[in-house]
Amino acid sequence: MITSLAFFAMLGLFGTAFAGKCRMVGSAAHDGCALPLELGNFQGFYECNPAVGVGRPENLEEASKIVEAYDRVKAVGVGHSWWQEQFCSGDDENAVNLVMTELKSTLDFIENPVNPSTFNGQEPPEDFPIKVDEDKQEVTVAAGIPQRALLEYLSEYTYGKEPNGWTLPAFSWFIDQTIGGAVATGTHGSSLQHGSLSSQLTSLRLMLANGTIIDISPEDNPHLFKAAGVSIGRLGVITDITLKIKPQQAVTRNLRDIEIEELANEVKKVQDEYNAAIAAGDDEAAKLALAKLDETQALWHVASKAVWRTDYTYLEKEPENVLLNIEVSPDVSAFDGALQVYAPSDTADIGTSNAILNNARTWARIYATTMRGFVNPGTYAASKSFISMSEGGNRRSSTMQPYDQYEVAIPIDRAGDCLKGAIDEIYGPKNLFAGFRTPALIRFIPGEDFYLSPSNGHPVMYINIEDHLSISSGQQNREFDEVMDYFLNECGARLHWGKAGWPTHQPCFDGAEDYPESWCDFGCAVQELDPTGKFRSESDVWRWNATRGGDVVTFSSCCSPEGFLKSECTCEKSPIC
Repeated sequence: MITSLAFFAMLGLFGTAFAGKCRMVGSAAHDGCALPLELGNFQGFYECNPAVGVGRPENLEEASKIVEAYDRVKAVGVGHSWWQEQFCSGDDENAVNLVMTELKSTLDFIENPVNPSTFNGQEPPEDFPIKVDEDKQEVTVAAGIPQRALLEYLSEYTYGKEPNGWTLPAFSWFIDQTIGGAVATGTHGSSLQHGSLSSQLTSLRLMLANGTIIDISPEDNPHLFKAAGVSIGRLGVITDITLKIKPQQAVTRNLRDIEIEELANEVKKVQDEYNAAIAAGDDEAAKLALAKLDETQALWHVASKAVWRTDYTYLEKEPENVLLNIEVSPDVSAFDGALQVYAPSDTADIGTSNAILNNARTWARIYATTMRGFVNPGTYAASKSFISMSEGGNRRSSTMQPYDQYEVAIPIDRAGDCLKGAIDEIYGPKNLFAGFRTPALIRFIPGEDFYLSPSNGHPVMYINIEDHLSISSGQQNREFDEVMDYFLNECGARLHWGKAGWPTHQPCFDGAEDYPESWCDFGCAVQELDPTGKFRSESDVWRWNATRGGDVVTFSSCCSPEGFLKSECTCEKSPIC
C-alpha cells in the first residue's frame, strides 16, 4: 500500500523550501517556515518589510531590552498567520518582531523534549518552560512552546498523582502553533463545556511597552484579564500562561458518515430548540439543546458533499455540563550589538502547484483517502482521541502548496439556517464547490466574556475553510470568495483573528459595529497598557471613538479601571470606508 506521504510525492506536489527547520516538535517540523530567520508565515509568505528587525532574545531580560529599545514591537511564534498587517510590527527599522521560540530554555525543549520523569518528582529548573501543579490542576508554560509539545509533556506526566498523565480540557486541530499565539488569537477545539484555549486560562504574564512584566488574572483584574485573554498581541508580549489541566482518560471517538444536508438539518434542530429556550428564558433547556453538539467535530468534503461527523463519549460527560457562556470572574547579523536583533535572511517560499488547480472532486477523493485516519472510530487517550493534525499531516499539508486558511464564527441562533443557505449557494448553478480542495472543519464553542473573542456574547459554530488556488494560480478564487462573502454578509459571521480574510474580505471592519458590547472595553485596556501604541502593528483595525451626551470626547475620558464607562459614554463607530 502506498503511504500518503509517498502518494503525494508521486504526484510531485511538494514545494521548494529553504534549508532549516520550523520550530516544531518531532516529525511535524518541516523546511518551509520563514521564521525564525525571516519575518513571514509558516510557508514563507506574507513577509514584513526587510527593514523590520528579527528579535531572537535568549531570555526575558534580553526581550525586555529589545521591547524598550524599539518604537514598534510584535511577538510571533512559528508564523501560523495569513494577516500580514497584523503579523508585522511595522514597516521600517524602528520596528522589531520578537520570535518567542528563540528563548534558550524554550528552544532547548523544542529541539530536545524532556520527559517529566527526568525530574523524579522534584521541581524542574527555574527556567524550565513547563511547570505542572497537580494540586491546582494547572500548568504554567512559556509562550513559545508549541501546543503539541505541551500535550505530549502532560501525557507523560505519569509519576505523580495521575498515573495516566494529564491533558488540556480542549485543544485545537492545528497543534503546532505556539501556545502563546494560540491563546492570543482565541484558538479553539470543539467544546461547549471548556471553550477556546483562552477560556482555559487562569492567568498570564504580559511584558509591557516599558519592558516590565505584569501578572494578569481574573482575581486581580477581571477587566484586564478579559482583554488579555484574546489580545492579538495588541496589549504587549505574552511571556507565560497558566492553563487548566485535567486527568488523562480513555475517550471513545464515534464516527458517522453522512452528507452535508443531514448535518445542516441536525444543526438547524439544535438552533431552533436553543432559540425557543432562550425566548422562554429557560437556560437549562438551552444547555440541553447545545449538548447535542458538544465536542462535535465535522470534516465536510465540500466538492463531494460527504461529511465525517465525530462525537465523543467518556465517563463524566453529562449534558448539564454544557455552558451557554463561560464567564470571567474573580472566582475563576545584529542591528545593535547589545541586542539580539538581526536583519532578516532571505528564505525561499513553498513552491506553487499546477496540479492543485484542476478538478475539485478528484481532490476531494484524494483528501478523503489520505485523511481518513484522523477520524477512525475507537477508544484512545483524550489527547489522541479528539481530532487534531498529526505530525506527518502538518508536514505534508504545509509543504505541498501554499494556501490561505480562513475561519468564520457564526452565531448558534442562526447556524442551521446559515449552513442550509451555504449548501444552496455552493451546490447551486454557480458550482461554488469548484473553489475548494481540502475539507471544511466545523466545530462549536460557547459564548465567552473575552472582549475580542469571536464568540463574545453568544455560542458559535466555527467553519474553517482553505483557499488552495489563489497563490498557485496568481488569480482570485472567485468561487471561494463568494462563499466567504455569504458567511460574512448573510450569516452575521465574525472572522477569526488568527486567520486570513483581513483586510481582503473586511476592508471596512469597524470594531464598534462587529463587537458592539465589548470593543470599547478593549480600547480602554489599550489606553491603560499601551497608550503610545507600541504594539499596534500595521493593521488599521485599532480605532476607537466615544461620545458623551452626543458630544465627541477624548476616548480615554470614557475609561475606568473596570473598562468603558457605558453609563456615561457611547462607543461610536469609526468608519474608514
